[in-house]
Amino acid sequence: MGEALASNGGPKAVPADIRRPWPCITDADKQAVMRAMDYGIYSDDTPEINALQEEWAAYVGVKHCLATNSGTAALHMSVAAVGAGPGDEVIVPSYSFIATATAVLHHNAIPVFVDVEPETWNLDATKLEAAITPHTKAILPVHLNGYPADMDAINAIAAKHDLAVIEDACQSHGAEYRGRKTGSLAAVGAFSLNKYKNLCGGDGGLFVTDDDELKERALMLREFGERVYQGEKRQYESHAMGWMYRTTEFVAAFVRSQLQRLDEMNACRMANAQIIRDALGQYEFVTLPQYRDDRTCVFWFFPLMLSAAAAGYDMPEAAFRDAVTDALGAEGLNICSWQRKILPAQRIIHDKVGYGKGSPWSDGHYKGCVTYNVEDYPVGLSVADRTTWLVDMYQWPHTADEVQYAVRAFEKVFSQLDAVVG
Repeated sequence: MGEALASNGGPKAVPADIRRPWPCITDADKQAVMRAMDYGIYSDDTPEINALQEEWAAYVGVKHCLATNSGTAALHMSVAAVGAGPGDEVIVPSYSFIATATAVLHHNAIPVFVDVEPETWNLDATKLEAAITPHTKAILPVHLNGYPADMDAINAIAAKHDLAVIEDACQSHGAEYRGRKTGSLAAVGAFSLNKYKNLCGGDGGLFVTDDDELKERALMLREFGERVYQGEKRQYESHAMGWMYRTTEFVAAFVRSQLQRLDEMNACRMANAQIIRDALGQYEFVTLPQYRDDRTCVFWFFPLMLSAAAAGYDMPEAAFRDAVTDALGAEGLNICSWQRKILPAQRIIHDKVGYGKGSPWSDGHYKGCVTYNVEDYPVGLSVADRTTWLVDMYQWPHTADEVQYAVRAFEKVFSQLDAVVG
């Protein structure tokens, strides 16, 4: 028998001093934030926000970027920009973070779900057309974990049915699909800048588009429904429903500094993740997403799917996943199950809670009859029950040698499963 599990009193496989906090903050980052303070300009004609918007648009390969205070705000702006609203349906993958669906609800539209691919856990384009109705306005694919969805297939179906496509690129900064970066693959796109993202601002978001009119619609929603333009006197007139979704100079300055290292940090994540993928390939009870050669995955987190049945245990899959995750956490890994319920099973959606009183499903504008039968999404259910997600130990600036500590933690736990689940 090997070394005792940490959960049973043995030493941890991962020493505490090996793990690095994310984001990794450098002197350059600190100087950037101090630069914003030195400007003394915190609203209106803001140099850091303006520069970030220009730099991110150029990086993605689009004309326009609007910086926001969250990825959810950027998603809501995207839904509004393409004209989805009361009475409209927007197709969303069954497995994602709740904001993908609530961004649709925020503008009084109805989320309709399509199951995900078993290989990638991204929206399954082969199931799209069956979900399209006369009420469908848009398709909202997610680039889950920084791996691009099958955008050519999705865009072709959207064009056939005259639908808009919105990219939920919140986890995919710098990922490429057939030579183009995510965010440039549809009418509009949204990125998150929260504390866990590859490009981090502590919090924040980025809306992107190539279309002048869509940018104008999003701009109104970002700022109280007003048309506020740099260098022009503010009129204080709201033309549509709007929120206050602006970001701050300090966030923009910090993100601009981080952006200079994004490609280097992504390359580190990808190389280190491959080391772990190679090490875990030997286990029959472990399934890893199958990524195609025509796109890159920038590994927001490192996901793996576990199977109690394949490991020889007669127990619920979620219970097996949780026991293994707890044992790995005890060894010093930052690891969690992330999304434990698919979106159609979330109470706000499944029970049609929405804004209360059944809104927006019960609103007179909606003429459809969507239902949320959880069993209609078997792949999403399996992913939610069986996946666990490594949060750190592979991102920049961890070295290949340091990643071996994570590998040892997996090997230690996986070689003593009887002690883990017993």
